[in-house]
Amino acid sequence: MSTHPAAPHGTGHAAPAHTDQPNWSAYTRTGVILAVVGWAVFAIAGFLNLGAAEGVEAKHDAKARFFVAYLSGYTYWLSLPIGALALLMIRYVAKTSWGLLLTRPLEAATRTLPLLVLFFLPIAAAVAFKNHETHEAPLSPYWWSNPFHAHDDHGADAGHDDHAHAKAEEHAKGDDHAQKDGGHEINKNREKTEVLGKRMLQKAVEVQKAAERKEREEGIYGFTSVPGFMITSAVCFTVWGVLIFFLNRWGKETSDATDPSRVDAGLEKLKNISSIGLVLYAIINTAACTMWVMSLEPGWSSTMFPVIFTVNTFLTTFAFCLALFLLIADRPPFKGFMRPKFQLDMATLMLVFTLFWSYTSFSQFMLIWIGNLPEEIPFYLKRSNESGDRSFWWYVSAALIALHFALPFLLLLFRGIKLHPKRLRVVALYLLVICGIDVIWWIAPSAPPSKFPAFLMDVGAVLGVGGLWLLYFVYQLKQRPIFPDNQAFLLPEGHEHGH
Repeated sequence: MSTHPAAPHGTGHAAPAHTDQPNWSAYTRTGVILAVVGWAVFAIAGFLNLGAAEGVEAKHDAKARFFVAYLSGYTYWLSLPIGALALLMIRYVAKTSWGLLLTRPLEAATRTLPLLVLFFLPIAAAVAFKNHETHEAPLSPYWWSNPFHAHDDHGADAGHDDHAHAKAEEHAKGDDHAQKDGGHEINKNREKTEVLGKRMLQKAVEVQKAAERKEREEGIYGFTSVPGFMITSAVCFTVWGVLIFFLNRWGKETSDATDPSRVDAGLEKLKNISSIGLVLYAIINTAACTMWVMSLEPGWSSTMFPVIFTVNTFLTTFAFCLALFLLIADRPPFKGFMRPKFQLDMATLMLVFTLFWSYTSFSQFMLIWIGNLPEEIPFYLKRSNESGDRSFWWYVSAALIALHFALPFLLLLFRGIKLHPKRLRVVALYLLVICGIDVIWWIAPSAPPSKFPAFLMDVGAVLGVGGLWLLYFVYQLKQRPIFPDNQAFLLPEGHEHGH
């Protein structure tokens, strides 16, 4: 493989950068339509849900449901900039052909992060704004910011323990009378010791519960607190932002260079920051999904969920960029470089991401099912048959198995689909929709059930946020040539032979 940029016509000089951009007007119109329809559905469904709520508690939950739905839309579209960041770093580390061809869409997607930071402000405000009398955030989707509405079994447990202790004392007294003549002092002392031990345990539990409730009310409940939320969010956005800034800055300098030595040096610099960035990315993504998604469920934790979250961002981003790329792959400047092998590689990678999502999702379910721990199983109970009957989310769960794994797995096995641009584009767009349903499935069931089909709010939020994001993405995509011609030498030699 050559170590210097090659011109398409074999002149020995670096090819000039293509400045012609495809006509993105169709994407712009799509963005406007999605934004208008999405926010209309979100607002109408939200107010209908609020109107259907009966009672103070139900009204409170209906108001907070606006932000639960908004969080669904936000989380899904956050997948694009942070997923593009990871794929862009993988492109520089592994020097992949698909990464080179998708460089500009990936870069443009990363540069939409400022818009997602702006969209995050309503969520931060909902968490931070508290009623000074009740010490709760009435609009927050997170249980830990609403201590009054959080599950509190203090009274029930205390009553149960008092009843149990009273029975133990009565049983001990009865045994005293029965054993008075028998002289069984050992048994009598054992009963007294048990009663005393239970009293001490009850007191310790009550003290601990009181301390935890006080901490929750004062907002100092460790990681799941307002300060923890703000600090974690700020660190995540800062690390992502710094990586995106340097990748885009150095990427532009490298693609604008005409000297082969400067191109090689720029690619090496991008490789070095990407190597470090991938390690930071794994850590930051774990913190972000734990804080923003996993903490929606009281007591729930999963070591597999950060992996599922990350794989979902990969699949969402790759499916979006591939669908866009296939729309222009047969036009200049890609027409001179494109080979069937590249499209086959992209389709295969999308299949790999689909299989990886299936593996990690099944692993999480299997581990929770085997453990059968009371703090973990409510996550799946809410999404299946918590009340004993099959709920709406049970059908969504079953559909995800069939439509997120089985169907795309079968479709992407056929070369006739992988090598057919229109068919492959349909599969990519289909996976975009399924990944959105998956994100809604993560978040929406954490809200209390309602009489109105409130999931329509989540659908509206996904469409509304997506429409605005798409408009900004197209704007960013137009800022640079659609293909970095001076790096075409990275495309594998010998593709003419179909290898």
